[in-house]
Amino acid sequence: MKKYTHDLIILGGGAAGLSAASGCAQLGMKVALIEPHKTGGDCLYHGCVPSKTLIRSAAAAQAFRDWERFGIEFPESGLGSVGSRGSMGLARTEGINDRIRKVIQTIEPNDSPERFRGLGVEVFEEAAVFEDAYSLRTTTGVRVSAKKILLATGSRPRVPPIPGLAEVGYITNLDVFSLEKLPPSLITLGGGPIGIELSQSLARLGVKVTIIEAALSILPREDADLSKVVHARLEEEGITIQTGRLAVKVESPSGDKNQTKKRVILDDGNSFEADEILVAIGRIGNTENLEIEKAGVRVERGFFPVDDQLRTNKKHILAIGDCNGQYLFTPVAGAEGSLAVRKFALGLPGKISYSAVPWVTYCEPELASVGLNEQAAKTAGLSFQTLVVEMGGNDRALAEGETAGRAKFLIDPKQRVIGVQLLGPHAGEMLLPGVFAVKERWKIGRFLGPLYPYPTVSEVYKRVAGQLLGPKLFNPRVRKILRLLKGFRGSL
Repeated sequence: MKKYTHDLIILGGGAAGLSAASGCAQLGMKVALIEPHKTGGDCLYHGCVPSKTLIRSAAAAQAFRDWERFGIEFPESGLGSVGSRGSMGLARTEGINDRIRKVIQTIEPNDSPERFRGLGVEVFEEAAVFEDAYSLRTTTGVRVSAKKILLATGSRPRVPPIPGLAEVGYITNLDVFSLEKLPPSLITLGGGPIGIELSQSLARLGVKVTIIEAALSILPREDADLSKVVHARLEEEGITIQTGRLAVKVESPSGDKNQTKKRVILDDGNSFEADEILVAIGRIGNTENLEIEKAGVRVERGFFPVDDQLRTNKKHILAIGDCNGQYLFTPVAGAEGSLAVRKFALGLPGKISYSAVPWVTYCEPELASVGLNEQAAKTAGLSFQTLVVEMGGNDRALAEGETAGRAKFLIDPKQRVIGVQLLGPHAGEMLLPGVFAVKERWKIGRFLGPLYPYPTVSEVYKRVAGQLLGPKLFNPRVRKILRLLKGFRGSL
């Protein structure tokens, strides 16, 4: 029988790898965790945590800018009105960056090597390469081997091969949260969730932003009626948006003596200039520098392809989290890590299901989704009905001055919920009932059962169910029957 140094080797200490390491170690496995950078991964240092911290700071700046919209007057202040398009100048980054650092530092201990060593995990804070399908060698020459291996190497920003981009320079989400100063102007390449969140935040902090998106709309995976509302809000806040346009070249304008400006030329011949370029066109898996070919693991389009059991083409090697290219969300990484624990530590069968994956774009208005939207349902050829409730009819949304959004529910012919999209205040926080509905295949009528606190945005769940089921109860035919049976004297 072959001797191994460990029961399990995990490459990557982000959300996926740490979830699996914790569970497997606590169930008695000898686990080697290899992470050449900081444990905690992109989510902690360059993604979820710092971006939401930045978004909150930017929202505070926007709230100050919008004070008159909420009926606030300071006649003795002398500050005057700046309005939603007004300028308060370019925000300084010292305080914002310090706040981001403090939030990260508060969370860091949960993901620290010390915590996982306390759980019994052997943590290698260095890189490693494969020697064969069952063993690796670290940078310092330590050889580790195991019968089971878990790839959890994460992802990084995808950088397009646009001529001149590398030479002129750019930033990504890896750089945004530690800028010494904000650029006066910015061109964002990409109108997906990352590009939209960062663009709106930086614009609210005083940066003049232009977004260039190759698709015909921003947030192209969302339904058009929802992305149009976000589009309109961004333009109201002074952001220029170019959709259906490709960046074909980047250069430094010849007339710029200091060479500080950067010019992006589009496929229609138009061009835009800015002080900085933010690349936000998607992600690519961290599959290089592992000598993965020695393990015989296949790589496709920059990711490790897996089956519904998260197995690579080598059945003893699983790939979880961003590096498998399925759904690049932190909760998905955690769920995939949990399935790895089930399979490796408990020896139980199991498959991953992505039917009820929630995701949120943390712009304003906030956009949250789970299950199928109309675009996906039509592509799948499904029969469905769409129910819509406008946020303008919700009392809490009215009170908060956020009435531009809507709630959309997709139901199948049996009235089971197959998708929920919420666009409006607190959308991400109020998505959980929709997650349960999609996952458990609830009928829409279940939303009529609970008592809802008033006023809350969550009342849209009750309203949408009532929209479908109310007419079946409150109609002339039912009134006529009740008049005959009960002797009611009301109108027909």
